[in-house]
Amino acid sequence: MANPFATESNRLSAVVMQELWPESGYTRTLVTVNDTAATLAIGTVLGKVTSGGKYKVAVETAVDGSKVADAIVIQETAVPGSTDTKVLVLIKGPAVIKKSGLILDASYNDDTKKNAIYAALEAKGIQVNDAV
Repeated sequence: MANPFATESNRLSAVVMQELWPESGYTRTLVTVNDTAATLAIGTVLGKVTSGGKYKVAVETAVDGSKVADAIVIQETAVPGSTDTKVLVLIKGPAVIKKSGLILDASYNDDTKKNAIYAALEAKGIQVNDAV
């Protein structure tokens, strides 16, 4: 039997509180994601692979550079897996985002690891706010 309850994806307003010139794309860009098959929800934190510059979901145990938060998905996108896929992301500030709207990999399982993600985003001018 199918799930009788409707499910809804994260909305942009659940993640981004404020962004400089969103209509001009100043803080946004398309990046190339090459990762395992999945649907990247709005708020998913991506890391950039050092070799080649493609993106994938940031995982705390990654050794390819993608451990460091570099972008936040702002348009839900299906990634078919092992295929380059363009994804719209928030790449830099000035911007303010809601901490509660971020989607982190389960490997970021304590405050120290999460704080490393927040610090990496803040270094890019993306302020991480505790607002609900």
